[in-house]
Amino acid sequence: MSIELILTFVGGGLVGLLSSVLGLGGGIVIVPLLTVVFEMAHAEAIATSLMTIAFITMLNTYRFQKKKMINWRMVLVIIVFSAVSSFAGGYLVTILNERLLLLFFILFVFYVFIQTLFLKHRLTEPDSPRHSPWFWGAIIGSFSGIISGTTGVGGGAIITPLLFKSRVEIPARVVPITNAVMLMNAFFALIPLACQPATQSGFLTLGLIHIDRALLIFAGAIPVSFWGTHHQGHISVKTKKIFIALVLLIILVRMTYKFFVSA
Repeated sequence: MSIELILTFVGGGLVGLLSSVLGLGGGIVIVPLLTVVFEMAHAEAIATSLMTIAFITMLNTYRFQKKKMINWRMVLVIIVFSAVSSFAGGYLVTILNERLLLLFFILFVFYVFIQTLFLKHRLTEPDSPRHSPWFWGAIIGSFSGIISGTTGVGGGAIITPLLFKSRVEIPARVVPITNAVMLMNAFFALIPLACQPATQSGFLTLGLIHIDRALLIFAGAIPVSFWGTHHQGHISVKTKKIFIALVLLIILVRMTYKFFVSA
């Protein structure tokens, strides 16, 4: 196994740590990892990231479903809108300029960075749901889908805060619902990406998707995710906020540098 594949596996461990301990979507780390470190074309990095997210969220959704924590009615309401926008986002990846996609990703990371800075240290229990599920389902689904398809992330950074803000669901079900929606977002966004002709040969590729890399990252994420899930409750929100902001700042600087160097 080459050093590059080993580093991909190790990168999966980092994704598992960030997602399970800090609640940071894996795609926001996977895309820079594949484009900056391994010099993969941005469209292929997006496709491979989405496949990895599909693997991870499938496992998480299975765990949450065993505990009966997923409100599938709310998931379906969001998916009605996110399915179309995810597919559209995946299609845009195949026709838009790579620098434009990179800029879109940088703006998305900047948005998450700002949201993290203003994250409250404590989340209070909201009032009983009082907003229309279909109204918020349209907003959450449309925005998370297009973000997922065009940036290679699961859209969790959009879904989770909007679910909290909308109060259409109790807080304990927000993360399980988010994982189920991210799984479906990734699936629909992958359809047009899988139909594209492969630009690089690999051990296992499907269109723009490097399934071998996705499996390696997923394998590296599994054991760390188990550890992180067990210990994350002992870490304060303030500490998590600081580390998330630092990680996002590093990613933002690296991707911005790549954007201007490739001009």
